[in-house]
Amino acid sequence: MARWERDPVLRRQLTWLLASVEVLALTLNAYFVIAAYLRRVLVAVAPTLLSVDAFVAVVLVLTGIYFVAAAVQGYQFVRGRPWVRTAFLVQNSVWIVLGILWFAHNLVGQGSPNKFATWGGLLLPLVTLFPLLWPLLSLRPMAPAGGRG
Repeated sequence: MARWERDPVLRRQLTWLLASVEVLALTLNAYFVIAAYLRRVLVAVAPTLLSVDAFVAVVLVLTGIYFVAAAVQGYQFVRGRPWVRTAFLVQNSVWIVLGILWFAHNLVGQGSPNKFATWGGLLLPLVTLFPLLWPLLSLRPMAPAGGRG
């Protein structure tokens, strides 16, 4: 049995660290993927609807909302709620798939992907989210005292 499995203080610290890194990774990936998909939708629907500044503001607001929701999830993860592990795993998978689809669509559509699609759609999710799948699967936060969870 590993030390982090026996020591409740270390386990709690690791849980906080994992939750913090997960929230930051999800938010960073959300920013790039939201920007790419929102741009695609706006180009298809109404290319002159938003100026560049308004577009950036909308993406930042959506990412901020996502950050708050992910932070609440991270706090619930630390508190030992069992549904949050599943939610984090699903979100990681969704952002990885959306990033890869963005990269693949860009690759097929243009012949060679632009750097934004390569970095934001392929490399960023695979470097930040994919490595977090194993700790999410292996680390189970301790149930809160009193048996409520």
